[in-house]
Parts: sequence; C-alpha cells; structure tokens
Amino acid sequence: MPRSEEKNEFTIEEEKTLLHTRIGDVLSARVTSHRKGRDAQFYRFAFSDWVNIIALTPDLQVVLVNQYRFGSGRYELEIPGGAIENGESPLGAGLRELLEETGFAGRDGRIIGKVCPNPALQSNFCYTVLVENVERVADQQMDDMEDIEVLTIPLTEIDHLIRSEKITHGLVLNAFMLYERRRNP
Repeated sequence: MPRSEEKNEFTIEEEKTLLHTRIGDVLSARVTSHRKGRDAQFYRFAFSDWVNIIALTPDLQVVLVNQYRFGSGRYELEIPGGAIENGESPLGAGLRELLEETGFAGRDGRIIGKVCPNPALQSNFCYTVLVENVERVADQQMDDMEDIEVLTIPLTEIDHLIRSEKITHGLVLNAFMLYERRRNP
C-alpha cells in the first residue's frame, strides 16, 4: 500500500530558480528525507500544464501532425497539442491548439484523462482531450517556429503506426491508451 500523502517525510529548503525560459523554469532545492536522515540537491522542470488532442473525423480518420522536434532531432508523428495558457481550461486549450495547429474543429470535446509526464523531474500534467466529428474549418495559425504538416490517417491504422514505431512520442502513446481504455472498458 502506498504511503499516505498526508505524512510529509521530506523537507524542502532553499528552493530557487536556476534558469527561466519561455517554456518553463529549472528549479533547485535541498531535499531532506526524515525517514532516512539524509539530504541532497534536487532539480525540477516547472512547465505549464500541457494538452494533447485526439481528433476524429466523422469517418474515423485521426488528425495527426508531423513536425520537427529539437529534443529528438527528428520529425515526429504526433497528435496536436501544446501548452495550456494562464487562465485557460485544459478543454479550452485543447480546442484552441487543435484549431491553430491543424485548422480542424469539432463537437463533443471532452477530457479523457491526465498524466504527470515525468514526476521525478517535472511538476506539470498533460491532459488528453477527445474531439469527435472534426472537420477543417480554417487555415493553420502556427507559431513563428512551427512548421506542421497535417495528416489524416484511418483510426484502424494507428495500432500499426505504433507497432512499427512510426509513433514513438510517449505522451501520444499514452493518449491512445486512454482512448482505447475508454472504447473498451
């Protein structure tokens, strides 16, 4: 059984921002474990919460994006997504990101899950939004450094893209797992 969240066995002191960037901050703090009687310096990335969108057309095509990712150094096949802005709801952010990145919009948007991308190093959550009956209603409105190719792929081909490692982004894989669990409880 997990330890109680109410029982604080750690003390955090001297927390400070080491680096501030447009996408988040790098923080450092001295963390003491009372149970073990030890302390160490820890580091954390403080990012905004994120949102990913599974967007389905009426004929069950999935809207995917293909874009270059500096982290992996290659193009990644993904679902639309991005940062949740201050004061914005996860659902609102998902609908906005879908429209901006792809020009698609739809009905019946809803959150189907959330995860902590990497609790060892990050403090944020990533929400998965499902939007059905999407159709292209506008041109893309990409950020200055975005260069996004929009694709629609039959939902039945997603498993093959995952198994053949054409889709490898962990949060995208998580989104499809959440979607499958919703379809097949």
